[in-house]
Amino acid sequence: MVRNPRVFLSLIFISLIFCFCSSSKILNPQKVKLEQSVKIFFMDGTQDNGIVIKKEDQSLIYVSELTHERQAVELSTIRKMEKSELVFDFQAHPISEAEITKVKSNRNTWGYAIGGAIIGGAAGLAVGLPLWYADVDDVPPYFIAGATAVAGSIYFAFKGQNKDRQTAIRQIRLQRLAETDLEKEVEDEKKKLQEIEQEKKQIQEKLKDKDK
Repeated sequence: MVRNPRVFLSLIFISLIFCFCSSSKILNPQKVKLEQSVKIFFMDGTQDNGIVIKKEDQSLIYVSELTHERQAVELSTIRKMEKSELVFDFQAHPISEAEITKVKSNRNTWGYAIGGAIIGGAAGLAVGLPLWYADVDDVPPYFIAGATAVAGSIYFAFKGQNKDRQTAIRQIRLQRLAETDLEKEVEDEKKKLQEIEQEKKQIQEKLKDKDK
């Protein structure tokens, strides 16, 4: 246990900075999450962007940004996989940051921030009170609790913000998918009407020939 509150607070803030700055772009193909936008580098030197939609033991299926079609690839053919700088919908069309911001709420951001403040403050008191009563350090325990509450609030607010962002992305993807399905239904209906119209013309032509 860290007995110096100043050292304790320093460790907290250093840990926060490390957490915010250490997010790696490299992904493990065997552990990549579904609906993750990715950049895939293949063993043959080619590369592609897309969105992962299915995983199996030794393969994965993604929708390619180049073709907007499903591609099934063996994991053994993948040299490296990274998080894509773009966010894709289910047809591998990019989703802009402006669209995400427009849809995104702050519900989880605020909820996580408040929860983080409570957890951080409680942790600070748990460390500071025993040291204060034991006269180990002259830093008031409520000062430590306040600092850890702020640190916890910041840390969990970032977690909540990320969840709000992912929720917005999911909402946009589903909305676009529904619009695509609706467009397909409309096109199918148009084709059916065209076929009916063509059959009608053929029947009319046959009736004319019969009258002759």
